[in-house]
Amino acid sequence: DGPDPASTPRVLETLDGFGARATFFLIGARAEQHPEIVRAIADAGHEIGSHTYTHRHLWLLPPGRTRDEMNRAAETLAAITGMPVRYFRPPWGKFNLAAYRHAKRLGQRRVLWSLRPEGWRPAPDAQAIVRAVNRRLHPGAIIDLHDAAHAPGRLIHTAQALPAILSMLATRGYRCVTLSELLDASPAAVRTRGLISRAWDLYERAWARAYRLESVGDVGLLAIGPTTHRGPTVRLGDGTLIASGDAVCELHFDRHHVMRLHAELPPRRVIFALRRDVERSLRQLAALVARDPRYVSTKAFRGTTLFWEGTPYLGCEVRPLAGRWGPRFFTWYLRMLMARDHPLGWNRLQGRNLEPRVVWLSRQELLRRYGPGA
Repeated sequence: DGPDPASTPRVLETLDGFGARATFFLIGARAEQHPEIVRAIADAGHEIGSHTYTHRHLWLLPPGRTRDEMNRAAETLAAITGMPVRYFRPPWGKFNLAAYRHAKRLGQRRVLWSLRPEGWRPAPDAQAIVRAVNRRLHPGAIIDLHDAAHAPGRLIHTAQALPAILSMLATRGYRCVTLSELLDASPAAVRTRGLISRAWDLYERAWARAYRLESVGDVGLLAIGPTTHRGPTVRLGDGTLIASGDAVCELHFDRHHVMRLHAELPPRRVIFALRRDVERSLRQLAALVARDPRYVSTKAFRGTTLFWEGTPYLGCEVRPLAGRWGPRFFTWYLRMLMARDHPLGWNRLQGRNLEPRVVWLSRQELLRRYGPGA
């Protein structure tokens, strides 16, 4: 949302210190006021995109005004840099139909983001911003940060977080590149798969909202969703009795976290890293359950997984899937997810007769093993 005479030079200095390159979506009117900063961005090897001329919300503009906002921004930035603008991001990430179509006429590729760690309001502190990036980072991610303030405290917190983010990215083996390097280097097959993956992400986010999934702690590996047990009574080894109608919580893995482990670690180390993260997530889950009144009546936690063999070491009990069609559906569904997310794809499933099971962990056992003072 710059250029900003106070903060943009500071951001440029930080990026330069880490050898990182970025794409700056600039507001045309501000670029006119500070053309020297626009040229400094371009001279440092960064890319410049359009963020409209005055940062008006496009849902409030008619088609003619929308096109004017986009035209003036593109002309202003091209006049300063001598280069056409290749990318367009609308204010607040909201397109209207005129903007969606006119970007193509201008030869601008429409861009949003993968991660927006700053949130909206209230502005999170610097540590929360870094944790959000660390939790949701994945290869090819576009991280949306601001170098001009629109909320109290946001600019200060982002400037404080940026060195820590760049250091964390370098430690984990990531490079920061411009959008042209990221998008143009991707073969068509990868872009197609990315489109399918983004569509699936939209489905999963909608599903998570519908079932009120909540991420557990700062690890980001586990999420829980409150539900009601339906089916035969379940008696666990510690005496916990779960009848139809009792409150339980579903346990879910975050697939991006698991995919990141596969991308960053040798195959033999993935299982150890996964167990470490599961145990840490269970400790955070126990702390949440112990203090949050929403989970006072929760009797147990359950999940359906292909990889249940090692779960008894974590205090879980394994039971078969009930019903006639449930096992068949979950077998197909979980195998499909594994083939999609694992680096080896369908080859990972060859010669393996994986069948899903239901994994149970009672509230009592969770607090005994992982609760405060355990």
